[in-house]
Amino acid sequence: MVSVSRYGREMGSVFDLLGTHEPALTAALGWALGRSPELMSRFLNRLGLNGSSDVSDVAVQLETADEAGRTDIELFTSTAHVIIEAKQGWIVPGEVQLTAYAPRLDAAATSGLDTRLVTLSDSTAAWAHEVLPAEVSGVAVIHWSWDDVRDLIAEARSKVRGTERLWLDQLEDYMGAATSKRPVTDALAYCVVISNDLFGDATFRDYVVNQRVYFHPVTGGGWPTVPPNFLAFRWDNAVRQVNRVVDYEIVAHLSERFPSVADDHSAGSRPPGDAHVVYRLGPDIPLPDGGIPSGKQNLRAQRFWVLLDQLLTQPTVIEAREATKELGAT
Repeated sequence: MVSVSRYGREMGSVFDLLGTHEPALTAALGWALGRSPELMSRFLNRLGLNGSSDVSDVAVQLETADEAGRTDIELFTSTAHVIIEAKQGWIVPGEVQLTAYAPRLDAAATSGLDTRLVTLSDSTAAWAHEVLPAEVSGVAVIHWSWDDVRDLIAEARSKVRGTERLWLDQLEDYMGAATSKRPVTDALAYCVVISNDLFGDATFRDYVVNQRVYFHPVTGGGWPTVPPNFLAFRWDNAVRQVNRVVDYEIVAHLSERFPSVADDHSAGSRPPGDAHVVYRLGPDIPLPDGGIPSGKQNLRAQRFWVLLDQLLTQPTVIEAREATKELGAT
């Protein structure tokens, strides 16, 4: 097939024309739900709305606004009204936002219809359970991950052909770039500095070098909301270790994974009770002896993205960062 690119980035699906921001992601999902009866049926059944499995009467509304705000997706059937609020990354909608949407479902509930508030993000179920209410104004709140949606797409794809299969193929390809699942070929590394300060019964460096994990707060401080494929660790004015991220989890309290940090507030760290992302690290990627020097500029505690190939081939970290910018990768 002919390669088609936009702004220098190759497009794998028609949904790429929308971009990869949050409204584009929900628009793509809404469109595919409206074009694939099989996906819509599985979507409703997973919500426990089996009485709505006849999807011929389902209406999909995107970005419906009123004085309370703008919803992402609303589904209307003869027996149910569903509001879906989607987020990129592992952030989940707040209770205040969900409470604002609940009155839209009042009329449906009064009429005896099933109602649901669905949150979509890449938060783990355990953390979503910690931060989301079970219901808001009497409406059940259900959290799904984008992986749950991928599972539904895969199940539906195996049952359909023709145009319906094409739309599902397109959505599956698009979600690889638009949700928290970075394509395995994404070669950006997130570069961070690691101190030798004690945190609990180990130093921050020991967690990375020996325990093969790295963690940071879920929200605030400009941290990523999409897990990187690679992490590059600096200390003593050089990148000393680079690893692929094997997997990650979100914990409501760091003490769930590291009991010794329960009462540790040292080194100016955020309270360990805040929700954190914990990455598991793969094998070390070989580096030159002595690591990759930062360069003349003092990077201090700066955090930034850098292309892995530039990091491994440029003389310094600073030059690798500049080359990454020049290539348009950040």
